[in-house]
Amino acid sequence: MLERLTPKRTTVYASTILLGAILTLANLGTILHKSSRVYLFQQALCLDYHRHHNPANVSSRGHVEERLCKVPAIQAELSTIDGLDGFLQNLPRMYLLSFSQPSTPGSDEALLMESVLVIALLILGLYKELLQQYGLRRLVILSLCCSALAVLYSISIFWLHPSWTAHTALLSSFFDLIGGGDIVRITIVSKCIADILPADELTNAYNYISGFYFLASVCGSAIGSVLLNDHVYILNSLSIACYLVTACLASTIPANYGRESRLEDDSQPLIHSSHEDFSSRSLSPSPTRLLTPPTGTPPPELRRRKPKSLFPPLLESWSTSFSSILTLFAVPNPTFAVVLVFLLYGLAARIEILLPQYTSLALNWPLANVNRILALKALVSAVILFALPTIRKRYLEPRYANKASGSSIAVDLFIIKISLVANTVGILGLVIPAGVFFFILWLCVYTSGVGLLDSLTSYGVYTLPPGADVAGFYVRTGFMNTIAALVGAPLWSWAFRLVVQNGWLSKTVEF
Repeated sequence: MLERLTPKRTTVYASTILLGAILTLANLGTILHKSSRVYLFQQALCLDYHRHHNPANVSSRGHVEERLCKVPAIQAELSTIDGLDGFLQNLPRMYLLSFSQPSTPGSDEALLMESVLVIALLILGLYKELLQQYGLRRLVILSLCCSALAVLYSISIFWLHPSWTAHTALLSSFFDLIGGGDIVRITIVSKCIADILPADELTNAYNYISGFYFLASVCGSAIGSVLLNDHVYILNSLSIACYLVTACLASTIPANYGRESRLEDDSQPLIHSSHEDFSSRSLSPSPTRLLTPPTGTPPPELRRRKPKSLFPPLLESWSTSFSSILTLFAVPNPTFAVVLVFLLYGLAARIEILLPQYTSLALNWPLANVNRILALKALVSAVILFALPTIRKRYLEPRYANKASGSSIAVDLFIIKISLVANTVGILGLVIPAGVFFFILWLCVYTSGVGLLDSLTSYGVYTLPPGADVAGFYVRTGFMNTIAALVGAPLWSWAFRLVVQNGWLSKTVEF
Protein backbone atom coordinates (compact mmCIF):
# COMPACT_ATOMS: atom_id res chain seq x y z
CA MET A 1 0.00 0.00 0.00
CA LEU A 2 2.84 2.37 0.91
CA GLU A 3 4.50 1.74 -2.43
CA ARG A 4 1.61 3.19 -4.32
CA LEU A 5 1.69 6.45 -2.36
CA THR A 6 4.32 8.09 -4.54
CA PRO A 7 5.13 11.78 -3.99
CA LYS A 8 2.95 12.62 -6.96
CA ARG A 9 -0.09 10.77 -5.61
CA THR A 10 0.60 12.16 -2.14
CA THR A 11 0.39 15.67 -3.61
CA VAL A 12 -3.02 14.89 -5.10
CA TYR A 13 -4.28 13.48 -1.80
CA ALA A 14 -2.89 16.47 0.12
CA SER A 15 -4.75 18.82 -2.20
CA THR A 16 -7.96 16.81 -1.77
CA ILE A 17 -7.57 16.85 2.02
CA LEU A 18 -7.03 20.62 1.93
CA LEU A 19 -10.21 21.21 -0.07
CA GLY A 20 -12.16 18.75 2.08
CA ALA A 21 -10.95 20.52 5.24
CA ILE A 22 -12.13 23.86 3.83
CA LEU A 23 -15.61 22.44 3.23
CA THR A 24 -15.69 20.91 6.71
CA LEU A 25 -14.54 24.02 8.59
CA ALA A 26 -16.84 26.27 6.56
CA ASN A 27 -19.76 24.00 7.45
CA LEU A 28 -18.80 24.27 11.13
CA GLY A 29 -19.09 28.05 10.87
CA THR A 30 -22.46 27.71 9.13
CA ILE A 31 -23.89 25.33 11.74
CA LEU A 32 -22.66 27.49 14.63
CA HIS A 33 -24.75 30.35 13.24
CA LYS A 34 -27.72 28.27 12.13
CA SER A 35 -27.95 26.66 15.59
CA SER A 36 -28.99 30.07 16.91
CA ARG A 37 -30.85 31.53 13.91
CA VAL A 38 -34.33 30.20 14.76
CA TYR A 39 -33.76 31.18 18.40
CA LEU A 40 -32.83 34.75 17.43
CA PHE A 41 -35.81 35.07 15.09
CA GLN A 42 -38.10 33.74 17.82
CA GLN A 43 -36.67 36.14 20.41
CA ALA A 44 -37.13 39.11 18.07
CA LEU A 45 -40.76 38.22 17.31
CA CYS A 46 -41.43 37.40 20.95
CA LEU A 47 -39.98 40.72 22.11
CA ASP A 48 -42.16 42.70 19.70
CA TYR A 49 -45.24 40.70 20.71
CA HIS A 50 -44.83 41.16 24.47
CA ARG A 51 -43.87 44.82 24.16
CA HIS A 52 -47.36 45.41 22.78
CA HIS A 53 -49.36 42.84 24.78
CA ASN A 54 -47.56 42.35 28.09
CA PRO A 55 -44.52 44.60 28.68
CA ALA A 56 -44.01 43.10 32.14
CA ASN A 57 -42.66 39.92 30.50
CA VAL A 58 -39.76 41.84 28.93
CA SER A 59 -36.65 41.92 31.12
CA SER A 60 -34.50 45.00 31.62
CA ARG A 61 -31.98 43.71 29.06
CA GLY A 62 -34.66 43.16 26.42
CA HIS A 63 -35.12 39.42 26.84
CA VAL A 64 -38.24 37.24 27.10
CA GLU A 65 -38.30 33.75 28.62
CA GLU A 66 -38.54 31.16 25.88
CA ARG A 67 -41.59 29.46 27.38
CA LEU A 68 -43.53 32.71 26.87
CA CYS A 69 -42.77 32.55 23.14
CA LYS A 70 -44.71 29.32 22.56
CA VAL A 71 -47.96 31.06 21.64
CA PRO A 72 -49.68 30.55 18.26
CA ALA A 73 -49.35 34.16 17.09
CA ILE A 74 -45.56 34.14 17.55
CA GLN A 75 -45.00 30.63 16.25
CA ALA A 76 -47.12 31.20 13.14
CA GLU A 77 -45.09 34.29 12.28
CA LEU A 78 -41.85 32.40 13.05
CA SER A 79 -42.86 29.72 10.55
CA THR A 80 -43.32 32.38 7.87
CA ILE A 81 -39.93 33.93 8.68
CA ASP A 82 -38.27 30.50 8.48
CA GLY A 83 -39.80 29.94 5.05
CA LEU A 84 -38.63 33.32 3.76
CA ASP A 85 -35.19 32.70 5.20
CA GLY A 86 -34.98 29.32 3.48
CA PHE A 87 -36.04 30.86 0.18
CA LEU A 88 -33.45 33.64 0.38
CA GLN A 89 -30.67 31.24 1.39
CA ASN A 90 -31.41 29.12 -1.67
CA LEU A 91 -31.39 32.01 -4.15
CA PRO A 92 -27.67 31.44 -4.96
CA ARG A 93 -28.76 28.17 -6.58
CA MET A 94 -29.87 30.32 -9.51
CA TYR A 95 -26.19 30.89 -10.23
CA LEU A 96 -25.76 27.16 -10.77
CA LEU A 97 -28.47 26.62 -13.37
CA SER A 98 -26.13 25.17 -15.88
CA PHE A 99 -25.08 24.99 -19.46
CA SER A 100 -22.63 22.37 -20.64
CA GLN A 101 -20.94 21.23 -23.77
CA PRO A 102 -21.97 17.66 -24.70
CA SER A 103 -19.25 15.05 -24.25
CA THR A 104 -17.34 13.78 -27.24
CA PRO A 105 -19.10 10.63 -28.52
CA GLY A 106 -17.08 7.53 -27.85
CA SER A 107 -14.72 9.21 -25.41
CA ASP A 108 -13.94 6.72 -22.63
CA GLU A 109 -12.51 9.45 -20.44
CA ALA A 110 -15.63 11.59 -20.78
CA LEU A 111 -17.84 8.57 -20.09
CA LEU A 112 -15.83 7.77 -16.97
CA MET A 113 -16.25 11.35 -15.82
CA GLU A 114 -20.00 11.23 -16.39
CA SER A 115 -20.36 8.02 -14.40
CA VAL A 116 -19.29 9.63 -11.13
CA LEU A 117 -22.05 9.84 -8.54
CA VAL A 118 -21.60 13.50 -7.74
CA ILE A 119 -21.24 14.75 -11.30
CA ALA A 120 -24.41 16.82 -10.84
CA LEU A 121 -22.32 19.12 -8.70
CA LEU A 122 -19.69 19.58 -11.38
CA ILE A 123 -21.72 21.37 -14.07
CA LEU A 124 -21.58 25.09 -13.42
CA GLY A 125 -23.29 28.12 -14.89
CA LEU A 126 -22.14 31.58 -13.86
CA TYR A 127 -19.50 30.20 -11.52
CA LYS A 128 -17.96 28.16 -14.31
CA GLU A 129 -17.03 31.46 -15.92
CA LEU A 130 -15.90 32.96 -12.61
CA LEU A 131 -13.70 29.95 -11.86
CA GLN A 132 -11.97 30.24 -15.20
CA GLN A 133 -11.30 33.95 -14.75
CA TYR A 134 -10.40 34.23 -11.08
CA GLY A 135 -9.61 30.73 -9.81
CA LEU A 136 -10.93 28.77 -6.85
CA ARG A 137 -8.86 30.50 -4.18
CA ARG A 138 -10.28 33.98 -4.72
CA LEU A 139 -13.88 32.77 -5.02
CA VAL A 140 -13.71 30.69 -1.84
CA ILE A 141 -12.12 33.52 0.15
CA LEU A 142 -14.79 35.93 -1.16
CA SER A 143 -17.53 33.47 -0.26
CA LEU A 144 -16.21 32.92 3.28
CA CYS A 145 -15.77 36.65 3.93
CA CYS A 146 -19.32 37.33 2.72
CA SER A 147 -20.65 34.59 5.02
CA ALA A 148 -18.77 36.16 7.95
CA LEU A 149 -20.26 39.57 7.10
CA ALA A 150 -23.74 38.00 6.91
CA VAL A 151 -23.39 36.64 10.46
CA LEU A 152 -21.97 39.95 11.72
CA TYR A 153 -24.89 41.85 10.18
CA SER A 154 -27.43 39.42 11.70
CA ILE A 155 -26.14 39.56 15.25
CA SER A 156 -25.76 43.35 15.05
CA ILE A 157 -29.42 43.70 14.07
CA PHE A 158 -30.60 41.33 16.80
CA TRP A 159 -28.43 43.06 19.41
CA LEU A 160 -29.75 46.55 18.53
CA HIS A 161 -33.39 45.37 18.75
CA PRO A 162 -34.86 47.80 16.18
CA SER A 163 -38.46 47.58 15.05
CA TRP A 164 -39.05 44.74 12.61
CA THR A 165 -35.84 43.07 13.78
CA ALA A 166 -36.66 39.66 12.32
CA HIS A 167 -37.56 40.99 8.89
CA THR A 168 -34.50 43.25 8.80
CA ALA A 169 -32.23 40.34 9.73
CA LEU A 170 -33.46 38.43 6.67
CA LEU A 171 -31.43 40.85 4.56
CA SER A 172 -28.27 39.05 5.71
CA SER A 173 -28.93 36.54 2.94
CA PHE A 174 -28.01 39.18 0.37
CA PHE A 175 -24.37 38.90 1.47
CA ASP A 176 -24.53 35.30 0.28
CA LEU A 177 -25.97 36.49 -3.01
CA ILE A 178 -22.60 38.18 -3.49
CA GLY A 179 -20.41 35.34 -2.22
CA GLY A 180 -22.65 32.44 -3.20
CA GLY A 181 -23.06 30.96 0.28
CA ASP A 182 -22.72 27.30 1.19
CA ILE A 183 -24.43 26.08 -1.97
CA VAL A 184 -22.01 27.68 -4.41
CA ARG A 185 -19.01 27.08 -2.14
CA ILE A 186 -19.66 23.34 -2.02
CA THR A 187 -20.23 23.21 -5.76
CA ILE A 188 -17.08 24.97 -6.90
CA VAL A 189 -14.84 23.12 -4.42
CA SER A 190 -16.40 19.80 -5.46
CA LYS A 191 -15.72 20.64 -9.08
CA CYS A 192 -12.03 21.19 -8.34
CA ILE A 193 -11.76 18.01 -6.27
CA ALA A 194 -13.08 16.12 -9.29
CA ASP A 195 -10.46 17.80 -11.48
CA ILE A 196 -7.47 16.72 -9.38
CA LEU A 197 -8.59 13.29 -8.16
CA PRO A 198 -8.70 10.12 -10.31
CA ALA A 199 -12.30 9.31 -11.24
CA ASP A 200 -12.21 5.80 -9.80
CA GLU A 201 -11.41 7.28 -6.36
CA LEU A 202 -13.84 10.18 -6.50
CA THR A 203 -16.96 8.45 -5.17
CA ASN A 204 -15.29 7.20 -1.99
CA ALA A 205 -13.56 10.56 -1.51
CA TYR A 206 -16.91 12.35 -1.59
CA ASN A 207 -18.41 9.87 0.85
CA TYR A 208 -15.61 10.51 3.34
CA ILE A 209 -15.68 14.27 2.83
CA SER A 210 -19.45 14.20 3.34
CA GLY A 211 -18.92 12.19 6.52
CA PHE A 212 -16.54 14.78 7.97
CA TYR A 213 -18.91 17.48 6.75
CA PHE A 214 -21.66 15.99 8.91
CA LEU A 215 -19.25 15.54 11.83
CA ALA A 216 -18.74 19.31 11.68
CA SER A 217 -22.53 19.60 11.93
CA VAL A 218 -22.40 17.42 15.05
CA CYS A 219 -19.80 19.69 16.66
CA GLY A 220 -21.62 22.88 15.66
CA SER A 221 -24.97 21.71 17.01
CA ALA A 222 -23.38 20.44 20.22
CA ILE A 223 -21.63 23.76 20.84
CA GLY A 224 -24.88 25.54 20.03
CA SER A 225 -26.77 23.54 22.63
CA VAL A 226 -24.29 24.68 25.30
CA LEU A 227 -24.01 28.37 24.40
CA LEU A 228 -27.43 29.18 22.96
CA ASN A 229 -29.37 30.25 26.04
CA ASP A 230 -26.87 32.52 27.78
CA HIS A 231 -24.08 33.20 25.27
CA VAL A 232 -25.77 33.46 21.90
CA TYR A 233 -23.54 36.31 20.71
CA ILE A 234 -20.39 34.42 21.71
CA LEU A 235 -21.75 31.50 19.68
CA ASN A 236 -22.11 33.69 16.60
CA SER A 237 -18.70 35.25 17.19
CA LEU A 238 -17.26 31.73 17.02
CA SER A 239 -19.05 31.31 13.69
CA ILE A 240 -17.39 34.46 12.33
CA ALA A 241 -13.99 33.35 13.64
CA CYS A 242 -14.46 29.95 12.00
CA TYR A 243 -15.20 31.55 8.63
CA LEU A 244 -12.14 33.78 8.89
CA VAL A 245 -9.84 30.89 9.88
CA THR A 246 -11.19 28.90 6.94
CA ALA A 247 -10.50 31.88 4.66
CA CYS A 248 -6.88 31.88 5.85
CA LEU A 249 -6.69 28.17 5.08
CA ALA A 250 -8.24 28.81 1.66
CA SER A 251 -5.42 31.26 0.90
CA THR A 252 -3.12 28.23 0.56
CA ILE A 253 -5.12 26.86 -2.40
CA PRO A 254 -2.89 26.90 -5.50
CA ALA A 255 -3.76 29.91 -7.64
CA ASN A 256 -4.41 27.82 -10.76
CA TYR A 257 -7.09 25.59 -9.22
CA GLY A 258 -10.49 25.98 -10.79
CA ARG A 259 -9.28 27.58 -13.99
CA GLU A 260 -9.65 26.25 -17.47
CA SER A 261 -5.88 26.08 -17.74
CA ARG A 262 -2.83 27.07 -15.80
CA LEU A 263 -2.57 30.85 -16.09
CA GLU A 264 0.24 33.17 -15.13
CA ASP A 265 0.02 34.32 -11.55
CA ASP A 266 2.36 36.32 -9.41
CA SER A 267 1.89 34.02 -6.41
CA GLN A 268 3.26 30.50 -6.04
CA PRO A 269 1.07 27.65 -4.78
CA LEU A 270 1.93 26.20 -1.39
CA ILE A 271 1.00 22.75 -2.65
CA HIS A 272 3.09 21.90 -5.69
CA SER A 273 1.64 19.52 -8.26
CA SER A 274 3.20 17.34 -10.90
CA HIS A 275 1.73 16.52 -14.27
CA GLU A 276 3.35 13.15 -14.86
CA ASP A 277 0.61 11.09 -13.22
CA PHE A 278 -2.08 12.74 -15.29
CA SER A 279 -0.40 13.56 -18.57
CA SER A 280 -1.94 10.57 -20.31
CA ARG A 281 -5.48 10.81 -18.93
CA SER A 282 -8.17 13.38 -18.32
CA LEU A 283 -11.21 13.44 -16.06
CA SER A 284 -12.87 16.13 -18.10
CA PRO A 285 -13.74 16.72 -21.75
CA SER A 286 -11.60 19.87 -21.44
CA PRO A 287 -8.31 19.48 -23.34
CA THR A 288 -6.28 21.13 -20.60
CA ARG A 289 -5.53 20.04 -17.05
CA LEU A 290 -5.29 21.86 -13.78
CA LEU A 291 -2.16 20.12 -12.66
CA THR A 292 0.03 20.92 -15.67
CA PRO A 293 2.88 23.15 -14.46
CA PRO A 294 4.15 26.00 -16.60
CA THR A 295 7.22 25.43 -18.72
CA GLY A 296 8.81 28.62 -19.85
CA THR A 297 6.67 31.50 -21.04
CA PRO A 298 3.04 30.50 -21.59
CA PRO A 299 1.59 31.10 -25.05
CA PRO A 300 -0.58 34.19 -25.51
CA GLU A 301 -3.82 32.20 -25.38
CA LEU A 302 -2.95 30.96 -21.86
CA ARG A 303 -2.01 34.32 -20.41
CA ARG A 304 -4.41 36.09 -18.13
CA ARG A 305 -7.44 37.17 -20.08
CA LYS A 306 -9.25 40.40 -19.53
CA PRO A 307 -12.44 39.85 -17.52
CA LYS A 308 -15.44 39.41 -19.76
CA SER A 309 -18.99 40.38 -19.00
CA LEU A 310 -20.64 37.74 -16.82
CA PHE A 311 -24.16 38.46 -17.98
CA PRO A 312 -24.02 36.57 -21.31
CA PRO A 313 -23.01 33.21 -19.72
CA LEU A 314 -25.50 33.75 -16.90
CA LEU A 315 -28.36 34.45 -19.31
CA GLU A 316 -27.30 31.53 -21.50
CA SER A 317 -27.22 29.15 -18.55
CA TRP A 318 -30.65 30.25 -17.35
CA SER A 319 -32.09 30.02 -20.87
CA THR A 320 -30.72 26.52 -21.36
CA SER A 321 -31.95 25.36 -17.97
CA PHE A 322 -35.45 26.75 -18.35
CA SER A 323 -35.80 25.47 -21.90
CA SER A 324 -34.89 21.99 -20.69
CA ILE A 325 -38.16 21.85 -18.77
CA LEU A 326 -40.07 22.15 -22.05
CA THR A 327 -38.68 18.80 -23.22
CA LEU A 328 -39.04 17.10 -19.86
CA PHE A 329 -42.09 15.07 -20.84
CA ALA A 330 -40.39 13.89 -24.02
CA VAL A 331 -37.69 12.07 -22.02
CA PRO A 332 -38.13 8.27 -22.08
CA ASN A 333 -38.29 6.15 -18.96
CA PRO A 334 -36.53 5.52 -16.65
CA THR A 335 -34.90 8.94 -17.09
CA PHE A 336 -38.24 10.72 -16.78
CA ALA A 337 -38.97 8.86 -13.54
CA VAL A 338 -35.54 9.77 -12.14
CA VAL A 339 -35.97 13.48 -12.92
CA LEU A 340 -39.47 13.43 -11.43
CA VAL A 341 -38.16 11.74 -8.26
CA PHE A 342 -35.54 14.50 -7.97
CA LEU A 343 -38.33 17.08 -7.96
CA LEU A 344 -40.66 15.24 -5.57
CA TYR A 345 -37.91 14.25 -3.16
CA GLY A 346 -36.47 17.77 -3.24
CA LEU A 347 -39.85 19.22 -2.31
CA ALA A 348 -40.40 16.65 0.43
CA ALA A 349 -36.92 17.04 1.92
CA ARG A 350 -37.42 20.80 2.39
CA ILE A 351 -39.65 19.93 5.35
CA GLU A 352 -36.40 19.86 7.34
CA ILE A 353 -36.49 23.65 7.49
CA LEU A 354 -39.26 23.23 10.09
CA LEU A 355 -37.36 20.68 12.18
CA PRO A 356 -35.98 23.00 14.91
CA GLN A 357 -39.29 24.81 15.43
CA TYR A 358 -41.40 21.66 15.13
CA THR A 359 -39.23 19.71 17.58
CA SER A 360 -39.33 22.55 20.10
CA LEU A 361 -43.13 22.74 19.92
CA ALA A 362 -43.86 19.00 19.71
CA LEU A 363 -41.63 18.13 22.67
CA ASN A 364 -42.03 21.49 24.45
CA TRP A 365 -38.26 21.75 24.58
CA PRO A 366 -36.08 24.87 24.62
CA LEU A 367 -34.24 25.35 21.33
CA ALA A 368 -30.93 24.70 23.12
CA ASN A 369 -32.08 21.13 23.80
CA VAL A 370 -33.31 20.82 20.21
CA ASN A 371 -29.72 21.40 19.07
CA ARG A 372 -28.74 18.18 20.85
CA ILE A 373 -31.21 16.26 18.70
CA LEU A 374 -29.88 17.99 15.58
CA ALA A 375 -26.35 16.97 16.63
CA LEU A 376 -27.54 13.36 16.90
CA LYS A 377 -29.16 13.62 13.46
CA ALA A 378 -25.90 14.86 11.95
CA LEU A 379 -23.98 12.07 13.71
CA VAL A 380 -26.27 9.41 12.23
CA SER A 381 -25.77 10.96 8.79
CA ALA A 382 -21.99 10.87 9.21
CA VAL A 383 -22.00 7.24 10.35
CA ILE A 384 -24.16 6.19 7.39
CA LEU A 385 -21.96 8.02 4.88
CA PHE A 386 -18.75 6.59 6.35
CA ALA A 387 -20.20 3.06 6.37
CA LEU A 388 -21.92 3.14 2.98
CA PRO A 389 -18.81 2.54 0.79
CA THR A 390 -17.87 -0.53 2.84
CA ILE A 391 -21.42 -1.88 2.92
CA ARG A 392 -21.72 -1.37 -0.81
CA LYS A 393 -18.43 -3.08 -1.68
CA ARG A 394 -18.51 -5.99 0.77
CA TYR A 395 -22.18 -6.87 0.95
CA LEU A 396 -24.36 -5.29 -1.73
CA GLU A 397 -22.20 -5.59 -4.87
CA PRO A 398 -21.44 -9.33 -4.36
CA ARG A 399 -25.13 -9.96 -3.73
CA TYR A 400 -26.20 -8.30 -7.00
CA ALA A 401 -23.18 -9.40 -9.07
CA ASN A 402 -25.28 -11.72 -11.27
CA LYS A 403 -28.00 -9.21 -12.11
CA ALA A 404 -28.52 -8.77 -15.84
CA SER A 405 -28.79 -4.99 -15.46
CA GLY A 406 -25.38 -4.83 -13.76
CA SER A 407 -24.40 -4.83 -10.09
CA SER A 408 -23.92 -1.04 -9.82
CA ILE A 409 -27.39 -0.29 -11.19
CA ALA A 410 -29.01 -2.93 -8.98
CA VAL A 411 -27.19 -1.69 -5.87
CA ASP A 412 -28.15 1.93 -6.57
CA LEU A 413 -31.78 0.96 -7.08
CA PHE A 414 -31.75 -1.02 -3.81
CA ILE A 415 -30.29 1.96 -1.89
CA ILE A 416 -32.88 4.29 -3.45
CA LYS A 417 -35.76 2.05 -2.37
CA ILE A 418 -34.45 1.50 1.16
CA SER A 419 -33.72 5.21 1.61
CA LEU A 420 -37.20 6.22 0.43
CA VAL A 421 -38.77 3.73 2.83
CA ALA A 422 -36.63 5.05 5.70
CA ASN A 423 -37.49 8.67 4.89
CA THR A 424 -41.22 7.95 4.60
CA VAL A 425 -41.50 5.81 7.74
CA GLY A 426 -39.37 8.24 9.74
CA ILE A 427 -41.28 11.38 8.78
CA LEU A 428 -44.63 9.70 9.45
CA GLY A 429 -43.38 8.54 12.84
CA LEU A 430 -42.39 12.09 13.79
CA VAL A 431 -46.01 13.30 13.67
CA ILE A 432 -47.20 10.62 16.11
CA PRO A 433 -47.19 11.89 19.73
CA ALA A 434 -45.43 8.94 21.41
CA GLY A 435 -42.84 10.51 23.71
CA VAL A 436 -39.25 11.69 23.42
CA PHE A 437 -37.69 8.24 22.92
CA PHE A 438 -39.83 7.39 19.91
CA PHE A 439 -39.44 10.90 18.49
CA ILE A 440 -35.65 10.47 18.48
CA LEU A 441 -35.99 6.92 17.12
CA TRP A 442 -38.13 8.05 14.17
CA LEU A 443 -35.74 10.93 13.48
CA CYS A 444 -32.83 8.46 13.27
CA VAL A 445 -34.85 6.25 10.92
CA TYR A 446 -35.58 9.24 8.71
CA THR A 447 -31.93 10.30 8.68
CA SER A 448 -30.71 6.82 7.71
CA GLY A 449 -31.90 7.53 4.15
CA VAL A 450 -29.15 10.10 3.64
CA GLY A 451 -27.54 8.19 0.73
CA LEU A 452 -30.53 8.52 -1.59
CA LEU A 453 -29.47 11.41 -3.83
CA ASP A 454 -26.03 10.00 -4.65
CA SER A 455 -27.52 6.67 -5.68
CA LEU A 456 -30.34 8.34 -7.59
CA THR A 457 -27.84 10.40 -9.61
CA SER A 458 -25.73 7.33 -10.36
CA TYR A 459 -28.78 5.29 -11.36
CA GLY A 460 -29.98 8.05 -13.66
CA VAL A 461 -26.63 8.21 -15.46
CA TYR A 462 -26.27 4.45 -15.93
CA THR A 463 -29.81 4.00 -17.24
CA LEU A 464 -29.74 6.73 -19.88
CA PRO A 465 -30.72 5.42 -23.34
CA PRO A 466 -27.86 4.90 -25.84
CA GLY A 467 -26.83 8.19 -27.41
CA ALA A 468 -28.71 10.26 -24.83
CA ASP A 469 -27.38 13.69 -23.91
CA VAL A 470 -25.83 13.22 -20.47
CA ALA A 471 -25.36 16.96 -20.04
CA GLY A 472 -29.09 17.41 -20.64
CA PHE A 473 -29.80 14.97 -17.82
CA TYR A 474 -27.75 17.04 -15.38
CA VAL A 475 -29.39 20.25 -16.56
CA ARG A 476 -32.83 18.77 -15.86
CA THR A 477 -31.92 17.36 -12.44
CA GLY A 478 -30.22 20.63 -11.50
CA PHE A 479 -33.31 22.54 -12.54
CA MET A 480 -35.51 20.22 -10.47
CA ASN A 481 -33.30 20.67 -7.40
CA THR A 482 -33.40 24.45 -7.79
CA ILE A 483 -37.18 24.58 -8.17
CA ALA A 484 -37.64 22.25 -5.20
CA ALA A 485 -35.35 24.36 -3.01
CA LEU A 486 -37.00 27.67 -3.91
CA VAL A 487 -40.59 26.39 -3.69
CA GLY A 488 -40.31 23.81 -0.91
CA ALA A 489 -39.26 26.06 1.98
CA PRO A 490 -42.08 28.64 1.61
CA LEU A 491 -44.59 25.86 0.90
CA TRP A 492 -43.82 23.91 4.09
CA SER A 493 -43.64 27.05 6.22
CA TRP A 494 -47.07 28.13 4.97
CA ALA A 495 -48.50 24.67 5.75
CA PHE A 496 -46.98 24.69 9.24
CA ARG A 497 -48.36 28.16 9.86
CA LEU A 498 -51.85 26.77 9.26
CA VAL A 499 -51.15 23.89 11.65
CA VAL A 500 -50.01 26.24 14.42
CA GLN A 501 -52.80 28.77 13.93
CA ASN A 502 -55.49 26.08 14.07
CA GLY A 503 -54.01 24.27 17.10
CA TRP A 504 -53.50 20.96 15.26
CA LEU A 505 -50.07 20.33 16.74
CA SER A 506 -49.93 17.59 19.36
CA LYS A 507 -47.58 18.03 22.30
CA THR A 508 -45.99 15.12 24.13
CA VAL A 509 -44.45 16.52 27.33
CA GLU A 510 -44.58 19.68 29.45
CA PHE A 511 -42.16 22.53 28.77
